Amino acid sequence: MIRAALTAELVKIATVRGFRVGTVAATLALPLTSLLVVSGGGLGARDTVTSGAASGSMVLLAGFGAWAAAVASSEYTQRTLIVSLATVPRRPLLYGAKIAATATVAGAGALVGAALSFALVAAVTPPGHRTGDPVALAGTALTAVAVAAVGAAVGVLTRSATASTAIVLAALLLPKAAAGLLGSLQPWVVGASPGTVVTQVVHGAQLSTDQSFPAGTTIAAVTMVVTAAIVVCLGGLTFARRDG
Repeated sequence: MIRAALTAELVKIATVRGFRVGTVAATLALPLTSLLVVSGGGLGARDTVTSGAASGSMVLLAGFGAWAAAVASSEYTQRTLIVSLATVPRRPLLYGAKIAATATVAGAGALVGAALSFALVAAVTPPGHRTGDPVALAGTALTAVAVAAVGAAVGVLTRSATASTAIVLAALLLPKAAAGLLGSLQPWVVGASPGTVVTQVVHGAQLSTDQSFPAGTTIAAVTMVVTAAIVVCLGGLTFARRDG
């Protein structure tokens, strides 16, 4: 039953043109943005090919976050949720399938985007730059999975693509934008935000102490994932108790 529900959600994503286009656009956002940054001279002397390939990660995260929110909220806006509930009457199962489907597509898309980004950046990077650790780009995929899961959960909570997209983008951008207002919490909040986690994982630009997670990169990534899981659980509880 779980596999059937997940397959149905994946087929839904694959057959709706807007969802397919959104997946491709979010996937290509990373390599195209990174290529633009590197070819424009944005690669510093201490940067590696790997960190250059991840320079467009925020665009990718925003793309998949907005995409997941639109996918999850679409059944409310198009009034097709009743059909899905008739097919999968167990709400927790249906919700879990939606989260898993969006997270799976986002993770796969991020991996493809990261590989393409590394290849393009390596082709245009001037001699003298270190390669770095390409495997670290897998951190982009982990972050994309977390962001997409949150986007889908918020889409279910708000029932609105516009509202959920705005919330996801705010969650991605506000930690750094409002860092000065956080006081002593700044390194804990900014350091565990998706964009900063990617930067730390790929050893990108040197972060100041007020932006680096005090407990280290691994704990920062774990904190990000746990936070995403809490949001997903809240969305699941709301969906299970909601009428319609």
